[in-house]
Parts: sequence; structure tokens; C-alpha cells
Amino acid sequence: MENLREKLTISLLGRSGCGKGTQAKFVMERLKSKGAIHVSTGVLLRKLMQSPAPAGRITRRIMEEGGLHPSWVAAYTWFKILFEERGSERHLIFDGTPRRLWEAKLLDDVMRWHGRPLPLCVYIDVRRPEAMRRLLLRSRADDTPGAIKNRLDYFQKDVVPVLQYYKRQKRFLQVDGGQSPEKVWHAIDAVLAKRLGNKWPRK
Repeated sequence: MENLREKLTISLLGRSGCGKGTQAKFVMERLKSKGAIHVSTGVLLRKLMQSPAPAGRITRRIMEEGGLHPSWVAAYTWFKILFEERGSERHLIFDGTPRRLWEAKLLDDVMRWHGRPLPLCVYIDVRRPEAMRRLLLRSRADDTPGAIKNRLDYFQKDVVPVLQYYKRQKRFLQVDGGQSPEKVWHAIDAVLAKRLGNKWPRK
């Protein structure tokens, strides 16, 4: 098995509507020949919403209100992939998580336990008015004005401390998310290449 110290963990963070999911697909495309897995808490939670179990109903209510799930729910989604699907053996692309400081520190502990490098944060910077505009345009079921406002509010309260943590750790990279998706991807590609050197595969 390939040395886990060579595996990358990249966390794409930003306001709702910044294009994290789109950029995660670009990153996955670049790493697919090396073995990578996309960890999207939002996608996994939307699957859970369909369950008739109490967890499904509670998840659906939180999503519809634009609330933030408890940290242990996010951690459950990671552990399921890391342990049951052997995700720990592959490059990991986290999309929209960690969203709380506790989660960021837990993710660091998980990587240390596996003997992997600590995660790099790529922050896709989109201003709040632009994020609101994009979210209203995409018309997803849980993108009601009230839910959008709640998600944008918790970004400032909960996610900004995560970004500050990664800055202090010198594991923070930032790109302008107000550009076209293709230009955002070129910016992400450039900052990762500069930071990772030959660990980041080129075209």
C-alpha cells in the first residue's frame, strides 16, 4: 500500500453558493488517476433526508431551516467514508467541511492518527451579496430566502473561526470566487501547485 504520508487532504471552504461542489469536481478530475474521494457532507446529508428514520426527519428540518448540524453528524459522515469505504487510503477532497473549529481540530487528529499530512484549506472567497444572488438563482428545495440567510449568518459565526485557525496553522490558501468557475479552478490549480510542488499533479 502506498505510503499514507503522500496522500493529500484538501478542504474547500467558503460561503454557501461559492461553488465548492463545482471546484471539488475539478480537483477530483485532476487527482482521479492518483486515487481520490470526494467527501461532501451536504450530499451525504441530503441522502439522509430521504430516510424515514428519526435522523432523516431531523436532518430534513435542519436543512429546510438552513441550520447547522451538530459536529458529530458531520464527523459520522467522514468516519463512514474513512473506515467503511477505506477512504483513508486515498486523496481526500472535503467539500464544505469542517464548518466548526471543533471539527477542524478533530479532522487534524484523524489525519495524525492515520499518519497522513494535515489538511490544506482552500478558501473560495465570494462576498455575501453575490452568494445570496447565486443561491436564489439555483432554486434548490432548501434554498428558501430564510434558509439562505441562516446559512450565510452561521458562516460568519462558525466557519470564519475555522478559516482563522487554518491561517494560524499556515495551511490556508485563498482564491477569488467571484470569477467564472473555470477561472476559479485555474486559481486553485495555481495555488496548490505553488504550495505542494511536485506533490500536485500537473496537466
